[in-house]
Amino acid sequence: MAGIGFQLKQILQEQSLTSVLKTFGYSAVLSSGPWVISMIIILGIGLSNIYLSTVGESKEIMLQASVTYVSALALSSVYTGFFQLPFTRFTADRIFEKRDYLILPNFLGTLIVTIIFAFVIAIPLGFFLFYTQSNLFLLLYISLFVVLSCVWMANILAASLKLYKLVILFYLVGYGAIYGMAMLLKEYELIGLLLSFLIGNSILFILLFLGIVYYYPSFNPKNKKFIRFDMYAQNFGKFYWKLGWSGMFYNIAIWIDKVIFWYTPIVGYMVIDKLHASMVYDFPIFLAYLSIIPGMAIFFFRLEVDFARAYDNFYRAIIKNGTLSQIERYKHDMIMAVKRSTQETLFVQGMFNVLLFLSAEKLFELLQLPKLYLPLFYVDVIGVQLQLGFMSILAYLYYLDRQKEAMIYTFLFVFLNIILTWISIQMGPYFYGYGFSVTLLILFVASIYTLNNILQELDYETFMLQ
Repeated sequence: MAGIGFQLKQILQEQSLTSVLKTFGYSAVLSSGPWVISMIIILGIGLSNIYLSTVGESKEIMLQASVTYVSALALSSVYTGFFQLPFTRFTADRIFEKRDYLILPNFLGTLIVTIIFAFVIAIPLGFFLFYTQSNLFLLLYISLFVVLSCVWMANILAASLKLYKLVILFYLVGYGAIYGMAMLLKEYELIGLLLSFLIGNSILFILLFLGIVYYYPSFNPKNKKFIRFDMYAQNFGKFYWKLGWSGMFYNIAIWIDKVIFWYTPIVGYMVIDKLHASMVYDFPIFLAYLSIIPGMAIFFFRLEVDFARAYDNFYRAIIKNGTLSQIERYKHDMIMAVKRSTQETLFVQGMFNVLLFLSAEKLFELLQLPKLYLPLFYVDVIGVQLQLGFMSILAYLYYLDRQKEAMIYTFLFVFLNIILTWISIQMGPYFYGYGFSVTLLILFVASIYTLNNILQELDYETFMLQ
């Protein structure tokens, strides 16, 4: 993705307020992706009173639709998490080998695998979760699960395209379609909302797919197959199992504390059949996640501009027999890029959080949320900032090919989040959210220590342990 970083840096060099806003605006959208944007759309539908009228039944319909969509979003992200990082690594290896003509055929092959297993998972899952719903509802849910799985897979490849302006336009069109269709289909209530989610995400996937097909070459004399499954073939090396488990563990971890709150009787309740929600926990953590968009934008920019360049210089010097002084200088540049990126990300996010804390009461009044949730909101905001820091450390570990360390940390994320979230619930309302935040604090501090050791010994391990 260094190509994007180069173009973003060119925009920033215009040295104007507009160029700064454009650069970090692009970074925010590309780093946030479908997850955050779709959450904003759900919030927008609710606030625009399309369904949230004074009638209690309308509020219940909106809640049912939101919970259903979030369940499909969460489960599809966990499922595709097993394929996203391995495919990203496979793509990077092919680009390094200058065999990028293999990317599109393998993307098509990966999509086929994704769709087949998505149906295998979604069909029994739909019947299990929604045992009282109509066949049309089940059809929409299963289709939505499959489409969202495809969106996740297309997004990881599309986000690396140099056609990033078109990709952002695709997001706007896809999620704008959700909003528009929700207004057109509001008389169909729950079915109308689910259909709007399905149509909008389908449009987004089609546009992302067309962008990928346009950008990546498909014809080459060395490649006579339109669809390939090389990521799973022995002649291309073994499947990246550690990356697969890392991706799945991470996605499980970011949802598991919500699931525990949903299905704990004292804080959760049934919304639709076997899907539960937690009014106490859901709104504060949802708003907290939206708050990290500025920090994600800064991190994405610094990762793809500073660290990617230093990383490339370091290994290019090794491959092309650079001098010892060059290698040491580029290693120092990498370490400084990590420090600068981490400091700027946490500083910008911290300043934004201060402003958020000062305006939190007004925000809750605007959203008509009980101020009783404010203490939990403050804890969650700190927690998601720590998650942003932990996520940035994971990104560096992936860059440095430390798959084992990344897998261990993502597993610990799952394990600690389960244990500490459960303990926090048992301790009472004043401790809600602390399980999630303390988990991230432990992991963030420990992962910084691990990354520092790896960077300090990078040149030694590169030469001596190969």
